[in-house]
Amino acid sequence: METQAFQKFCPVCKMGNDTNVIICRHCGALLGEDPQIPTTQRVDEFGLTDELRQEVTRTLPPPPEGVALFLLGTAEAVATRTDTEFILGRAGEVVSEPICDLTHLDAFAQGVSRRHALMRSTGSGYVLIDLNSSNGSWLNGQRLVPTKVYDLPSGSVIVLGRLKLVVVYLHAPAASPASP
Repeated sequence: METQAFQKFCPVCKMGNDTNVIICRHCGALLGEDPQIPTTQRVDEFGLTDELRQEVTRTLPPPPEGVALFLLGTAEAVATRTDTEFILGRAGEVVSEPICDLTHLDAFAQGVSRRHALMRSTGSGYVLIDLNSSNGSWLNGQRLVPTKVYDLPSGSVIVLGRLKLVVVYLHAPAASPASP
């Protein structure tokens, strides 16, 4: 007899799960009847207004060129990059591409993949691309569709898994001719 695979959909991330689970395997939300159950994955409170973005940029000192990443709620940069393109993730034993290694921020426990997301300079700013990460990426409360390009304004809050970062820059380095 053939069994039919039914799925229970998560009210937070809208991903399918097995019918017998009570916690979403994608985002960790409870799969109860009430979609208003608060979870750590609800990030809409990080949506920033233009005024708040300007305040963040004034408060957190951006580098003269390139980008600085701050843990949400701190005033000390955890990483500064001047590359035109780099990976946000955890460095492995062999690193063949520019990577912003977030391992020191307990990235593994926070759900950050080795190759979680890509930041690319456009010359006038940056874009962010989720690289099919296991635990997802969010930009100002919006879940990113993997491999889709999103504009990344200075002062934005990005969430990689559960790691919350603020991105601040004045001027992005000029995009290299090889970058599309």
